Amino acid sequence: MAAGRGSKWWVLVAVLALGWLAGVLWRVWLGHPVTHPVAHTDEDSYMNAARAIAGGPGGFSSENTLFRRIGYPLFVSPAFAFGLTFTESYRIVQVLNAIVNAATLPLAYLLARRMFRMEKWPAVAVAFAAGTLPAAVFWSLIGMTDSVLAPLVLGWLLAIHWWVGSPGRKWAAVSAGVVTGLIYLVHIRGTLLVLLFLAFLVLLVIRRRVTARMAALSAVPLIALIAFNQLVITLLGGKVHLIGSIGTDTTAGVLTSGHRLQVLLTSTGTSLWYLCVVSAGLAGIGWAVSAREMWRPTRDAAFRWTAGLALFSTVGVALGAAAILAGLTSANADAIYSRYVQMFVPFWLVFGFAVLLNAKLRTSLKHAVLPVLVLAVGGGLIALRLSYANRHGTHLAYGAFGGPDLMTITAGWTRMRPLVGVAIGVVGLLVLLVGARTRKLAISLLAVIVLANGVTMVVMRKHILIPLGAVATPAKSLASLGVGPGDRVAFAPRLPNPAYYSFYHDVSWSEVDLSIYKAGIQEPPADINVVIGCWGLGADRDFDGTKYGFHFVGGSKKGFWAVWRRDTK
Repeated sequence: MAAGRGSKWWVLVAVLALGWLAGVLWRVWLGHPVTHPVAHTDEDSYMNAARAIAGGPGGFSSENTLFRRIGYPLFVSPAFAFGLTFTESYRIVQVLNAIVNAATLPLAYLLARRMFRMEKWPAVAVAFAAGTLPAAVFWSLIGMTDSVLAPLVLGWLLAIHWWVGSPGRKWAAVSAGVVTGLIYLVHIRGTLLVLLFLAFLVLLVIRRRVTARMAALSAVPLIALIAFNQLVITLLGGKVHLIGSIGTDTTAGVLTSGHRLQVLLTSTGTSLWYLCVVSAGLAGIGWAVSAREMWRPTRDAAFRWTAGLALFSTVGVALGAAAILAGLTSANADAIYSRYVQMFVPFWLVFGFAVLLNAKLRTSLKHAVLPVLVLAVGGGLIALRLSYANRHGTHLAYGAFGGPDLMTITAGWTRMRPLVGVAIGVVGLLVLLVGARTRKLAISLLAVIVLANGVTMVVMRKHILIPLGAVATPAKSLASLGVGPGDRVAFAPRLPNPAYYSFYHDVSWSEVDLSIYKAGIQEPPADINVVIGCWGLGADRDFDGTKYGFHFVGGSKKGFWAVWRRDTK
């Protein structure tokens, strides 16, 4: 008997390990069409900072002093430590992303088993569903902070559940603080979670769930990591040039402006609606149970406190992100920008499915009222907003990074289709309500979800990643044109953005000279021997190097760029 149990244990470990490895390889394949940053300018900023940390030249960053975080650039900085071409370094970044992002699977399994007490194989099935969610997978294919946030959030809530369930364990308290600090290191969303975590600590002490000493112990690594973030920034000095504005005045004025307040509320509501669509209502199921447990507790304290923190964190991040976006008066309001809440999707999928699997049908139907209302009312209001904006000629930003998974499952390639999203969410929830009645049927249904996730990612690769990668990948490399280490490179004025961003990274041996680009003048400084400028856009934009002693080397008329070289003494 003991040998049989041991054999089954190793089967489980093998399934999870192979699932993680397959997830890594799958992500690397999905991201292969992308060779340069495509999410401008955030992704460019992270790559520039990573290069500087690794000892290479500096570069610009669209961050500002308030929002600046160094964790993700530090994580991927080894990719730039070996003197490789940028494309080779970027491939390593994608592999590092895949390794961490694929950990969503085993972390989801641990949560399913420990917090939701699911049986072994249903827990494995729901973990595979969570681990293949496009909301989390997409970001691992490019150099964005979101690539590591989904597994970090799962690890955070797992640590919280462990600590509240074992309040006397020092390592549990420390782990909760450490993971909170890691999230802080990665993105400004971590600041919101830090504030919620500190309030959580105070409440735990007041309610005598933990001692003040244990709460302080949990806060120590968090404070240390916050200080570490600032230390690395200080050590970098001026190598990374911040070009972002803090924007506190506009954000603070959100509540005093009717228009900005409307943007705040619609952005928050759209993000919550999005969560219900892409989880087929399971997020709403989780919210309903979390709220009920606050007022009518039926489960253990660890479950209640973790669920409550997850609920407040989701709503808090949605509100906080919306407040920041509403304060950006220089940018158009978004039809949808779900990026900031996508890190919560795997957790709520596991939560909602666990509830359906263990509850009676009547109870599940009661829980389903909330997500159906969010889907129907939210979708209707979003459709009205889009219609109003269209009638009045108001442009609402809509693109691949606002909600790539929603764009794909609704086939909304050129415009947002909220009513299609409503139909997908409601029908998906009905199928889940029926399919979760028995263990065997539930596992089969989860297998279908995994397959659907895979198909969605393949379609997303074709319609989003391949086109973006084609634009960002130069038709000819600088090396093929004889440009390399030792050359002093400058950009001419009005160089098209795709060429600007791609070649800014490809010149990996030194920082690109932007003096004439910014000044709008044509004559390069005397020490510049290579200029990349416009080609084929007309005499008023094209760079004519012959006027300054340069000769034409080559370029791409399709990409509207050319390389010019001159001999310098």
